[in-house]
Amino acid sequence: MICTITVLSLGFLKLLKDKPPVFVEYPQFRGSPAPDFSLPSLNGKNLKLSDLRGKAVVINFWTIWCDPCKEEMPLLESLSEEYGAELAVIAINEGDSAAGTENFLEEENIQLTALLDEDRKVGEKYKIGGYPTSIFIDKEGIIQAIYLGELSQKQLKSNLRLIGIK
Repeated sequence: MICTITVLSLGFLKLLKDKPPVFVEYPQFRGSPAPDFSLPSLNGKNLKLSDLRGKAVVINFWTIWCDPCKEEMPLLESLSEEYGAELAVIAINEGDSAAGTENFLEEENIQLTALLDEDRKVGEKYKIGGYPTSIFIDKEGIIQAIYLGELSQKQLKSNLRLIGIK
């Protein structure tokens, strides 16, 4: 059963490639304030979303076992490097251990701000239905897009425009 669901999910994600943003099953989030949260980073310091107000934010929910998540990481890393001053890119790991998350990021040479949602409470707050899921939040803290699946460069740029990043 789990294998069938995984195969179907991967097939669905392939269909999403270069399609318009997919709004997850709770589209009422779009245009609403992003639910606040505070999570620990790998260095042990907590990051609170509301502390980033005034800056556009991309939150990416991911897991170590998710191949599309792994494929997307270099794109998110380059996004963070390119727009670092005006955009916060946050990778929220869902359910994996701190050690596993840290090992993966080190092996892949990913320097993104990584937060740990080991009990998946923030994922539940955002109604995450699959991985990867990216949330695009404007400078006023309003969700402008929720994208389910691996982002292409084209999709990323389109969603960035929605949050004021050119």
